[in-house]
Order: sequence, then structure tokens, then C-alpha cells
Amino acid sequence: MDAALLAVVTSLFPALFFLLLLYLRDERELSRLREKTLEEARKQYELWKSAELRSDYLKLKEEALREASLALEKWKIDEERKIREDAAQRSSSVKLGKVAEQLIPLGLRDVIGADLEDFRFLGSPVDYVVFKGLHKGSVSEVIFLEVKSGENSELNERERNVKKAVEDKSVKFTVYRLQQPNGNRSAQLAHLAHLA
Repeated sequence: MDAALLAVVTSLFPALFFLLLLYLRDERELSRLREKTLEEARKQYELWKSAELRSDYLKLKEEALREASLALEKWKIDEERKIREDAAQRSSSVKLGKVAEQLIPLGLRDVIGADLEDFRFLGSPVDYVVFKGLHKGSVSEVIFLEVKSGENSELNERERNVKKAVEDKSVKFTVYRLQQPNGNRSAQLAHLAHLA
């Protein structure tokens, strides 16, 4: 029986070998297909994940833009309110300052020792020139008076220049007489134009 078994095994060996080769080939093909399937699954997952992330990103971006837009609108409204309040306050302060400038002679007449009629309002470059004693017909002193309100009010450059000229005694009184050449009005106007 051993010979018969050996004959059967030897006759089946090429078939078994052939089956083994087919199995190995199929196993290799199956392994390649598994790899390919896994790779395709990874790609699909990455695409899905990317799409999901993009969708989340777009939602977050849209929400952030909406919040930023709302914050900007709120800031604009708040700032506009502040600007309007500041403008109203400044306007009130300016108006109050203008009124105060006109009323200053009432409060300063005793301090300076001048009558209300001695004050002359200029507004610029100084607020007043006070001709002390003018109302009596005898000017004893000329005072350049600048009115300031608030703790931080300082003289501007023009006002400082006037103050310096007065302090340096660079003050004059000049009389300029227009000449009347031949009483001719057009000649007078020509003369005035020449002076300008």
C-alpha cells in the first residue's frame, strides 16, 4: 500500500503544487486589493475630514464675521454718541465762554479799577483793550486783557507775541493822516491803493 500511496501522492503533487501556486497568487492579489482598498478608504476619509473641517471653518468664519460686524456697529454707535456728547459739551463751553467774555467787564471793572466804558472788545488777538480812565477823559493806563477759562487754558502763539511786545515795551501810538491831493476822490483812492 505504500507504493500505491506513493503513486497517488506523486500523481497529486503537481496538482497540489499548482493549487499552492494559485493560492499564493490569489493571496498576493488579495493583499494588493486590501492595500488598494485601505488606501482608497484613507483618501475618502481624508476628503470627508477635509470637507468637514472646511465646513466647520466656514461656519466659524461666518460666525466670527457676524460677531465682528456686530461689535463694529456697537463701537460706531458708542463712539458716535461720545462724539456727539463731546461736541455738545464743547459747543456749550464755547457758547458759555463767548457769553462770559462779554460779561467779563462786569466782574473785572473793580479788580482792574476801570469803568465799563473803558473796556473795548477785540476778540483777537486779545479779548479786550482797557483804556483805564477813558470814561473820565484821562487815560492813565492801557491794558491788553486776554480772558481764559479752565485750568489748562494757555495763551496761543499770537497772544504770546502780543504779550511779549507789550513786555518789551514795543508799543507805539501812531497817527496817520491821509493826504488829500487836490481834493480829487479818485486820486485819494489811488493813493490808498498805493499804500496797500
